[in-house]
Amino acid sequence: MLTEILDAVTICEKDDNIKALILTGAGDKAFVAGADISRMQNSTSVEILPLMELGHRTLRLIETMPKPSIAAVNGFALGGGTEIALTCDIRFASEKAVFGQPEILIGVIPGWGGTQRLPRLVGMGE
Repeated sequence: MLTEILDAVTICEKDDNIKALILTGAGDKAFVAGADISRMQNSTSVEILPLMELGHRTLRLIETMPKPSIAAVNGFALGGGTEIALTCDIRFASEKAVFGQPEILIGVIPGWGGTQRLPRLVGMGE
C-alpha cells in the first residue's frame, strides 16, 4: 500500500495539471487500518527497516510537496493511517472516523514521525 501511495504522490507532485492531493479509503470502513501489528511484533528491527524507510520517504513527500494534501478520513485511521492523516495539510473526518496508535500497546512507537507531528497539531497535554 505504501508503494502505491508513494507512486501516486510522486505523480501528483510532478503533474502540473494536478492541483491538490486527496487521500481517502475505499468504502466507509477504513481510511488506512495500519500495518499488521502481529507481524510487526514478531519482526526484528532489521526486518522492519525497509518498511520504516518507505514510510518516512512517502510521508515526507506528502508533507513537503508544494501542492495541498487533504486526508478525507472515512473510517478507521489506525497506526500508519493516523500518521498519514497527520502528514496532510488538511484533515476532514466523517462521523465514523476513528484515530488511534494501537502499536503502543505492544511497545512500538509510531514509526513515521507521528510522535512529533501529533503534538505539533494538537498541542502538549497538561
